[in-house]
Amino acid sequence: VLFASAVNDHINDGNLPVLVGEADDAAKRYFGSLSLSMLSLFMSIAGGVSWEEVLVPLQKINTIWVFAFLFYVAFTYFAVLNVVTGVFCQSAIESASNDHAMVVQSMLDNKAAHLNKIKNLFSEFGTDGGVLTLGTFEEKINNPAVREYFEALGLDVWDAWSFFKLLDDDGGGSVEIEEFFMGCLRFRGPARSMDLGRVIQDQKWLINNQGRVQNFIEEEFNSLRSQIQDLQNLVKR
Repeated sequence: VLFASAVNDHINDGNLPVLVGEADDAAKRYFGSLSLSMLSLFMSIAGGVSWEEVLVPLQKINTIWVFAFLFYVAFTYFAVLNVVTGVFCQSAIESASNDHAMVVQSMLDNKAAHLNKIKNLFSEFGTDGGVLTLGTFEEKINNPAVREYFEALGLDVWDAWSFFKLLDDDGGGSVEIEEFFMGCLRFRGPARSMDLGRVIQDQKWLINNQGRVQNFIEEEFNSLRSQIQDLQNLVKR
């Protein structure tokens, strides 16, 4: 509105110098109406027209309008467009961070279908009764079908023994289909704060119990030492 008003007021004011030649053509082409002015400003930031051509009539009218045009371009480039780009990038980052939750929820919603897939996977292991043992798991872990399934879940099973022990929550030495399915979901993706909190809690428990064991052993050694000294004293007598 400001640019269109300034250019047209200058053209219609008989007391101001008349725009001639290239300046007059550029004024009518880029600022002849409000819609043309809006289009010219958009083309200036989108590469549709060179700044030099748009600035020709503004330079003839007043240098103030040149600075106003430069301010518009700078503000649009460094503020508006950067903000819009930042919003899209933030949205993409949030979508990526929520992808794991969406996949897990989808697997839970289609639990029956995934259980059937796992049954087929267990048939690749050659198990009976839907129970997987550590020996069978270590034997069949390099099977292409098994590797493809774990890769589809985003699991990198490089140590069969450690992974099996993680799946075997009850420590029974075998893993059932339901236990296998929930374990794969639990270990898929990065560790969360709750996982780290559980590890810290287990470490504290181990440290406290280790300290109690050490105190008990130290007390027993002191008691044994005193008894040995008593025996030595009796022997000397």
